[in-house]
Amino acid sequence: MIRREPAPDEPADSWILIPQIAHAVLAADLAQHWGQPPVAELEPRDPLLWAVAHHDDGWEHWDAPPRFDAALGRPRSFTEMALGESFAIWSASIDRAERRGPLEAWLIAGHFCALAERATAFSDATRRKQARPFLDRYHALQERWLAGWMAQSPQNQLETARRALAQLQMFDALSLWLCCSRATENEQVMTPGGPAVTLQPAGGQLVRLEPWPLRVSKLTLSVEAQVIPNSVRDAEQWAAAPAESLQLRWELAP
Repeated sequence: MIRREPAPDEPADSWILIPQIAHAVLAADLAQHWGQPPVAELEPRDPLLWAVAHHDDGWEHWDAPPRFDAALGRPRSFTEMALGESFAIWSASIDRAERRGPLEAWLIAGHFCALAERATAFSDATRRKQARPFLDRYHALQERWLAGWMAQSPQNQLETARRALAQLQMFDALSLWLCCSRATENEQVMTPGGPAVTLQPAGGQLVRLEPWPLRVSKLTLSVEAQVIPNSVRDAEQWAAAPAESLQLRWELAP
């Protein structure tokens, strides 16, 4: 779950909650239109689009309904998860991807292995030891999945898979940049196989991109969020709290 801080024109005194699955679909909506030169196109397109759209499928049961953290007195954001909880959610996403295909599984496992390594890189020995079984398991499976995918066609090369993983990570980051808060400063993103793209908040819902990376002249993106009063401070109040729907929108333009 993404817990978003309200912007001035969004409901005040509230938590705005975006399910992880909705964030992933938003990332795929953006990826669907990506590939205007000079940025690189998606390759291989169909497996990569599926992986972008479904990389957070393991959050389905966690986010419905959103979990309340009694110790913090607020709904728990995806950045506040215990390692063990994260590993269980990530494993569910990877296992679902394995049923789709070897490249999809390799991509999503690579995404979450990178997150696990980043989360424990500067941690104490206990946290690094806790991450080892997850990393060992999925690094071994990645080797098998990659070999299976490469055996399907001589066009299936390691460099193509690596670039696809970098694109999955980029679309995840772009969607999070939109969802987590209303940005006020420019953001520069290095695109795999292409130039850096600068995102420029231009007031309200408008974000300008330079150079323009999309194969349409402009793009409207949206995601459905829940709005819950932030006066809730315990699990009992949380269970009874009224929730309203809020459609968040962004207008992307050159």
